[in-house]
Amino acid sequence: MKKSVLAALVLGATLSVTGCFDKESKAGQEVEKAKASVVESKEAVVNAANEVKESTAAKVEEVKAATAAKVEEMKDATSAKMEEMKATMAEVKKDVAEKAAEVKEAAATKVDEAKAAVAEKSAEMKDATAAKVEEAKVASAEAKQTATEKAAEMKEAAKEDVNKAADAVKEKAEEVKESVAPKAQ
Repeated sequence: MKKSVLAALVLGATLSVTGCFDKESKAGQEVEKAKASVVESKEAVVNAANEVKESTAAKVEEVKAATAAKVEEMKDATSAKMEEMKATMAEVKKDVAEKAAEVKEAAATKVDEAKAAVAEKSAEMKDATAAKVEEAKVASAEAKQTATEKAAEMKEAAKEDVNKAADAVKEKAEEVKESVAPKAQ
C-alpha cells in the first residue's frame, strides 16, 4: 500500500512538473486527475489500514482467546497432576507406615522369641546344673560311704592284724616262757 501511495505521489508530482511547462488547459485537467487519484489512493490506504487494524485486532482477540483456553487447559492439567501426585504420595506414605508396622511387629516377635529361647535355655541349664549338683551329691555320698566302708575294713583289717600280732607276740612270749621255764628248772 505504501508503494501505491508513493507511486501516486510521484505520478502527481511528475504531472505537476510537466504541467508547469505545458500551459494548456490539459495540464490543469491532469493535475485535477492526479489530485483525485491521490485522494483515492489516500482513502484506499486509510481503508486498507483500517482493515489491517481490524484484522489485527481480531487476530489478537483470537490469540488471546486461544492463549486463555490453553492456559486454562494447562492449569486444569497441572491441577489434575497435583491431585494425582498427592494421591500417590498418600499411598506411598500409607505403604511406608504399613511396612514400618510390619517390621516393628516382626522385630517384637523376634525379641519375644529370643526371650523365650533364653528363658528356655536358662531353665535347661538350671535343671542340668541341679541334676549335676544332685549327681555330685550322690557321688560324694557314695564316695563317703565307700571311704567309710574302706576305713572300716581297714580298721577291721588293722584290728585283725593287731590281734594276730598280739596273738603272735603271746605265742612267742609263751614259747619264750616255756623255753626259759625248762631251763630254769
